[in-house]
Amino acid sequence: MVFELLDIFFLILSFYLLKDLKSKNTQLSLRIIFGLILGTVYGFLLKIVPNDLLLTIVKNLLYFVGHAYLALLKMLVIPLILTSIIHAILNLGSDNGSYVKKISFISVGMLLGMTSLASLIGLLIGKVFDVGKGLKIPEIAAMPAHAYKGFVETLLGMLPSNPAAVLVQENTIAVVLLAVFFGVAARKLDVADHDKMNTFRQFIASLFAIVKSLAKLILDLTPYGIFALISLLLFEQGIAILWSLLNFIMAMYVAMCLVFLMHLTILIFFRISPWKYLKRAINPLFVAFTTRSSFGTLPITEETLRDNFKTNQVIATFVPSIGASIGMNACAGIFPAMLVVMTLTIMQQPLTVNTVLMVMFINAVASLGISGIPGTAYIAATITLTSLNLPYAIVALVQGIDPIIDMGRTATNVNGVMTTALVVDHLDKMPAELHRK
Repeated sequence: MVFELLDIFFLILSFYLLKDLKSKNTQLSLRIIFGLILGTVYGFLLKIVPNDLLLTIVKNLLYFVGHAYLALLKMLVIPLILTSIIHAILNLGSDNGSYVKKISFISVGMLLGMTSLASLIGLLIGKVFDVGKGLKIPEIAAMPAHAYKGFVETLLGMLPSNPAAVLVQENTIAVVLLAVFFGVAARKLDVADHDKMNTFRQFIASLFAIVKSLAKLILDLTPYGIFALISLLLFEQGIAILWSLLNFIMAMYVAMCLVFLMHLTILIFFRISPWKYLKRAINPLFVAFTTRSSFGTLPITEETLRDNFKTNQVIATFVPSIGASIGMNACAGIFPAMLVVMTLTIMQQPLTVNTVLMVMFINAVASLGISGIPGTAYIAATITLTSLNLPYAIVALVQGIDPIIDMGRTATNVNGVMTTALVVDHLDKMPAELHRK
């Protein structure tokens, strides 16, 4: 009886403390960590409670809280994809001059290309570290509805042949392509008849703002969802999950270091000294690591490019701005790829060449526009997992440690943006240099 009373008391106290932190405007990242700690303790506490009616009720309650949170998180995916990608394409430079088109094409191409390569690195490192080994798919995780049918069939399934059907069937990558088609068509109409586009542009901007607000409301529930999910996972799987999470953190940081080296290699190719680069770029990288905000780092990133690297004013402003909403090597590249490996490992399925190519392609396309929304990495991961017909709820396994990972993710994202800006600036100056020669 004592253990039952202690269990109920701790459960009520945990929910009260999480609510109290919210009322005191405590940062979400701190509340998530607190929810993870409380959930860990409660998971072990459940193991000493007798297997009776009370335990069944508590497990059902935790299942409901965790499952409801994941359902709300999944609810965000389709509206976020549609609004964010269309919004990003519509705002890809208001000037339609040839110069802006040129730097837009190079910048977007580089950001998406590096995201694709970052995905490959994430897949390989995840496989080397064998992330997910020893874990089981939690009961709360949604399982795929149908089997993977191969590379060609999957590519054909991506095409939005029936827009209404892809929305209902939650064919996420088809929704991404549908949004891209709409965005490109809208931009062409904007050039031909700007007046007709004003209403649509304002509608998309308003809808995107509403969806972002909705995302914030749902993400505020994350501490409760994490508490419920980690409690159930520890009750079912024990200490093995903690070692697996530590292994996941190590794998993520190794992959991010390799992507960082990839950026430096690209700079070396364009005759930019990595040592001078690191010395001049240390401030935005440090700010990105500590604040975990790419948008918050924008002013210092622009200032660093303009003053320390003497880049063109347009490039110093334009590239970081689009880099905050397109690409993002770590959030949209490494992280979703690592979760794919974790899922395949848990499900004891091989990582095939077709899967590797699909992940590289999906992550690059899906990264269009989603980087400017709350919970970027998890939205990107959900798109990738559901596109490959893998259980999307696997993201719940690592959400509790997200603040630790997100510091490195943000710094890697910002480093990719600055690398892109320096390359674009170098290519912009090449014709003048050739002319002088």
